[in-house]
Amino acid sequence: MSSYSIRDLERISNTKAHTIRIWEQRYGLLTPERTDTNVRFYDDEQLKKLLNVCTLLNHGMKISRISQLTRRQMTEEIDKIIASSLQNEDNAEAIVNRALIAATTFDTLLFEEVFTDTIKKFGLRKTYEKVIYPLLVRTGLMWVKDDLLPSQEHFLSNLVRQKLFAAIDALPLAENSPQKWLLFLNEYEDHEIGLLFAHYLIRQRGQQVVYLGARVPYPDLSNVVKQFQPTHICSFFVSNQISDQLDELLRKLTTDFKQTTICISCGQPDMHETISKYKVTQITSIDKLIEMLNYAE
Repeated sequence: MSSYSIRDLERISNTKAHTIRIWEQRYGLLTPERTDTNVRFYDDEQLKKLLNVCTLLNHGMKISRISQLTRRQMTEEIDKIIASSLQNEDNAEAIVNRALIAATTFDTLLFEEVFTDTIKKFGLRKTYEKVIYPLLVRTGLMWVKDDLLPSQEHFLSNLVRQKLFAAIDALPLAENSPQKWLLFLNEYEDHEIGLLFAHYLIRQRGQQVVYLGARVPYPDLSNVVKQFQPTHICSFFVSNQISDQLDELLRKLTTDFKQTTICISCGQPDMHETISKYKVTQITSIDKLIEMLNYAE
């Protein structure tokens, strides 16, 4: 069983620590335990309850009413919201919270249930946009400086990677196509879920793709380019990159592969100025990537 500080609860639930303390003191919603040195901490059950409270609040129930619900009644209300959310793709917050409970408590069966139900209703693209991406942000996977609970992040990311690999493997291989994509992450980048989803979209639309994965040394990349001769080279920057390293990589890519379209996705605003100095295509959204793929058809 995991233990959490109130700061952990704040960052996982997107609820201020001050608010959590008020709920705790005024309504008795949470009951922290204490270490031998009198430091307060919370367990998995307290985290689940907090996430469920947040879901009910976000769907209009008042905190005074929530505090009166039994555990069973709260579960029944959450089930109703989940059922409603699966009918409305614009209201997936309850699903995100349910998946977050699965990730933080290492509940593979619950994650499988959430993922399967969501894929059936939304399809993979909407599931990625509405559930997976917000979930990754919430657990801190996109914020390397704020690594919250590494074991939970690794558990979640590996489950998502497994699902994406399975979805990719189910697609037919393209033999001849107008576009040939080479996907890689640089030597300082580990987080490949965004790149994997790009792999899925490219292959789904019948284009050839070679996927190299994370931490690819530049000489290795260069050798693959010579053999595969891609029309597009694509990389994602998720982790905080050193500006000089990013600048050097983009300089090499645009100098060495002038006949190839270099595609970059970067969620770090402070890196956009560096990227803008080079003749590259920035993939700012899923729609942008799909637009590029549709252009080949």
